[in-house]
Amino acid sequence: MGNVNPGDGPKYRGAGVIQLTGRANYQDFSKAIADPKVMDGVAYVASKYQFTSAGFWWSNNNMNALCDRGASVEEVTLRVNGGYNGLDDRKSYFDKARGIFA
Repeated sequence: MGNVNPGDGPKYRGAGVIQLTGRANYQDFSKAIADPKVMDGVAYVASKYQFTSAGFWWSNNNMNALCDRGASVEEVTLRVNGGYNGLDDRKSYFDKARGIFA
């Protein structure tokens, strides 16, 4: 996550609809949109870039390619979270959405 300074964890905790997290992701996002104030931390990103930060993360992590090839809920969860925290809930929500949109 690139957190190197004391306080980086809380300062760069999840912000936006996909929860951009960690100093490294904030730095990448800041550079991509040319807004150094992103490095002020979570409050700034959460108030100004809720959806832009999500789109950045989605694109930066090649999520379209993963989903377009038919990735499982487990694969998407691993890419997004780096583990399987909340997997059962995600599977349940996916099944509900699939029932609505199928």
